[in-house]
Order: sequence, then C-alpha cells, then structure tokens
Amino acid sequence: MTLSAEPLEYAPESVDPPGETLKETLENLGITQADLARRIGLSTKHVNQIIQGAAILSPETAILLERATRVPASIWNNLEARWRTQQLREQESKALEESLPWLDNFPLGELEDRGVLPDKKKNVANLRRMLEFFGVANPKVAEELWGTYRVAFRRSTAKAPNEYATLVWLRLCVLAARDIECRPYTRDALLELLPLLRSLTVRQPSTWINELPGLCAQAGVAIVFQRSMPHTHLSGATRWLTPDKVMIALSDRYKKDDRFWFSLFHEIAHVLLHGKRLTFLDGDPATNPLQSAEEDEANRFAVDILIPQQYAADYEKLKANPKPFTKIEAFAAHVGLAEGIVVGRLQHDGALKYNEGHRFLKPVAFAK
Repeated sequence: MTLSAEPLEYAPESVDPPGETLKETLENLGITQADLARRIGLSTKHVNQIIQGAAILSPETAILLERATRVPASIWNNLEARWRTQQLREQESKALEESLPWLDNFPLGELEDRGVLPDKKKNVANLRRMLEFFGVANPKVAEELWGTYRVAFRRSTAKAPNEYATLVWLRLCVLAARDIECRPYTRDALLELLPLLRSLTVRQPSTWINELPGLCAQAGVAIVFQRSMPHTHLSGATRWLTPDKVMIALSDRYKKDDRFWFSLFHEIAHVLLHGKRLTFLDGDPATNPLQSAEEDEANRFAVDILIPQQYAADYEKLKANPKPFTKIEAFAAHVGLAEGIVVGRLQHDGALKYNEGHRFLKPVAFAK
C-alpha cells in the first residue's frame, strides 16, 4: 500500500471492531472463547472483553492470536488501529460541531471555486478539509499559530483586508510553491537573472508567463501565479520556505502588465535586501502611502530596475511632455522596456491621467 497526500473520506460504516472478526474466526475454526484463552494464556474474561470491544487488542495479543488462529498479527493490529481511529473520529466530530461557526470567517464560495472544498456547506466534513488544507489540528491551534505568524508579516495596504481570505490566498501560494523544483537559492544567481527578466517585459504575457517560473527556479526562487482573491488587496507576497528556497507569489489583481512587473521586481527586492525571517504581503507597492523603510527600499529597487538611472534624464524630459504618444513608444524602444510600463510610471508620476495610454497596457490574467 502506498501513502497518499490526498485527504481520505471518513466512512465509519466500513469499519468493524476487531472483536467481530475474532468472533467469526473462532466460529470458523470451531474454537470457543475459553479454549482460545487457554491457548494464548489469557483469561476468558479478557478474551470476551476484546470480542465486545471493551479491551484493546494490543500488539502483544495480536502475536498470540497469530499463533492460535494463523491470521497474521499485522491484520489484527490493522483492524484494531482502524477501529480505534474510527472511535476517535466520532468523538472528534462531536467536538468539531461546536467549531462550525469558525467557517463563517472564510470565503467558502472562493474555496469551492478553487477546489479546496467540494461545496460551500458549513458542515463537519468541510471543517475537516479546511483544517487539512491549513495543516492544523483544530481552529484553536490555527488561531494561535496565525497569531505568531502575524508578527512576522510585513503588509502594505491602504485598505483593511479580510485576514482569513489573505491566509487562504497565501496558503494556496505556499502549497503551489512547495511543488516547484528549484535549485538552491543564491543571491548572485538572482542578481545575474535581473536583466533577462527585465527583457521579458517587451514580450506578450502569453509567452513570458510560461518562461518566467523556470528562469527563477534556476536561482532558487519559486514563482507562483495565483488569481487575486476578493478582499485581500494583494498584488504579491514573498516568503522563505526553506533557507535555500524562497517563494514569490503574484496575483493578477490589476490585470495589467505595468503593475505585474513592478510587483515582481518589488518582491525580488525583498528577497535580495530583507532577510529570511519575514513574510512580505504587498498591496499596491506602486501607490500605497503606508510604507515601511523596507517597502520604500523595494519600491526604489523596482523603479531603478525598470528605468535605470542612466535613463533618468531622458525620462524626466518625457515626463515633462509625454505627448504625442509616439514619444512614449520611442522612449520604451530606447530603454528596452514595455510601453505599458512606461505609461504606468508616467501615470504614477502625474504626467498622464489614469485614463490615458490604456492601449499600451497589456492584459495579465491567470488561468483557473
């Protein structure tokens, strides 16, 4: 039998107590309970208690039964383990019923849509699935665990997020990142990769969206594309999974290439500049006013990667007079950058209105 990471459906009707099997075995062999007790050196009362399910069928007893019945001890042990597990599950179900209101915190419809839950019913089965999804024993443990996590989060957002939706989105990202094979992280490898990543901006998203994760995996960075989730206000996240592997998760919240590429290089800055202890959860790193020193550094890094200082004077001229739009096209070609990114920068700097230059912005959206 191979072990699987897939959750198992609980089916108590399929599990019989080991005493039932022992009783049938004795009947087939023509052995009475008293005779079995003499054969294996136990009291008749003890044998009867095993048959009634009142006494545990221990591994030592399983070996004795193997000799008396020629049924392998492993089978007796397995029957006992399955029976006791069922009893504990039934007890747990009663306890979990009291915790069903915990599910009200979560976007159950989104969880159904993303395949975490089969439906959005508030029942014990879905509560179990949620606990398995997060890898925790019960809701109390989950809340205590998240309380310790929050002190390691760095979050930039101008809006109050739904923390539970955020935890779901981040967990989806982490689980996806764990499945991505990466070389051990090296800072030099990531630095060497930056020019190539920047060059991808001029290509269509349909091409770089497949190439980008493989390139970053060579530097120890697991890139995850996770659809935006309502009420999380997240553009990206950075989290170290091991000392040799870091996750950068990106959402399609704004669905435009200018925001996507800024977010990517912003998250890369966290990897390169800000150590391995913190999880960074970033809203709109291009415009958010609530910034820490780390966020300011990451913003500046992204700005300088996309439009390096060597082009600063040219950009200032463009910013002073960005029209006609052929100037934007010429500048983007000159610096080797997607036109939409230049438009996004000009909008951020107030040189263009946010409803101007939309034709240059390439759509970015992640598949379900």
